[in-house]
Amino acid sequence: MNANMSMKKTPVYIFAAICAVVFIYPLIFTLLSAFKDNNEIYMNSIFSLPVEWRWSNFSLAFVDAKIGMSILNSFIYAIAGTLLTLLLATMASYVLARHPFKGSSFVYIYFIIGLMIPIFSLMIPISRLIGSFNGFNNYLVMIVLYGTFELPLAIFLITGFMKGINKEIDESAVMDGCGPARLLFQILTPLAMPAISTAGILAFFSIYNDLIWNVILVTDKEMFNISMALMAFIGERGASQMGPTFAGIMITIIPTVIVYLLFQERVESGLAAGAVKE
Repeated sequence: MNANMSMKKTPVYIFAAICAVVFIYPLIFTLLSAFKDNNEIYMNSIFSLPVEWRWSNFSLAFVDAKIGMSILNSFIYAIAGTLLTLLLATMASYVLARHPFKGSSFVYIYFIIGLMIPIFSLMIPISRLIGSFNGFNNYLVMIVLYGTFELPLAIFLITGFMKGINKEIDESAVMDGCGPARLLFQILTPLAMPAISTAGILAFFSIYNDLIWNVILVTDKEMFNISMALMAFIGERGASQMGPTFAGIMITIIPTVIVYLLFQERVESGLAAGAVKE
């Protein structure tokens, strides 16, 4: 019986191993290249160790591309935008899931349509709109924009989860004198935390890695996020110094890997729970 089960799982293991190789290969290549010069990167084997470990590549990345400032900006955009998304999505999901009204289905579909609209079709009208009130190079404008674009997915996940929470909890809370705000933030929010955590982490990564809106709406180098900083660095130095470029890439990858490892279980449990609830 166990042998048969193992045989059935063999294709799954093979597929998982192939995926692991595909995903890990670029990371290993980038890590090793971050310590090499151009000759070693282009002439030696991809996975060969550096002849000389060039730690100076990392200092060049910080100086030339201002990676430190760009990482800080990315965290500002990502954290503030994610908090705004979760606040608005949680309140909207509470109304849609717990207090449906005439037309609530239309409102829900209206939000979900946001997942289907190509972002490129919105670049010109949004840039024209923001330009009309001189909103370029503005942290608040960027945060509100990011928070708005992450709303559809967050509402989809949180609403689906909240619909599965027993409504008797609401009735009991109201009988005990619990108001709507207290019911939402003290009772339902902790219960819906798997979905909220998942929505938050997905929003964080999406904002942290954004390139399109930073290219369009930010020209001040002091406000560049990591994607813009790397573009500027490659454009200026990429043809002559690939080592510092790879070093900058590694520096920007580390924070996202740490965040994902810290919250990996919440993401997986939230997605699974949301699927069951829906």
